[in-house]
Amino acid sequence: MKHSADEYNVLSYLLKKNAISYGKVIEWAYSQYTDEGVDPFVEKISLASDLSEIIEMISNEFQVYGEPGQKFLAGEAASKYSSEQISLYDAVARILFDLDLELPEEERQELYIAEDYFGWHNHAEEEAVKHVQPIFCKYRPIYEHAVAKFSV
Repeated sequence: MKHSADEYNVLSYLLKKNAISYGKVIEWAYSQYTDEGVDPFVEKISLASDLSEIIEMISNEFQVYGEPGQKFLAGEAASKYSSEQISLYDAVARILFDLDLELPEEERQELYIAEDYFGWHNHAEEEAVKHVQPIFCKYRPIYEHAVAKFSV
């Protein structure tokens, strides 16, 4: 199965962030082999000696540098919150301040309202989640779908 430059961009990003280990990438590459063969680029990946070599091959072959789109990055924050890897406040702050994404104004306003609850409201997370849940539900599947292509 051939993968697009966007898909390899995601793989490069995941490799740079150490979200996928060298062993998992090699395992994924070997899982792509079928009775009909394998995409020649995937075969190159399966023969790479380390992560940096894979990242370099992706950059050279597809001219992508591990910089995924805004919806993907918002989805990553939402997914990490959903899987309890980061707090709700951290997810909101990452989207609003760290990534400074150009989201629609309505979504930005809801995120700012959610962020405002922290620091003064006794039940900040309960109130904030009401504002961010629709946004997280919109972007989380984008991230999870893109990442799932590289799981074994």
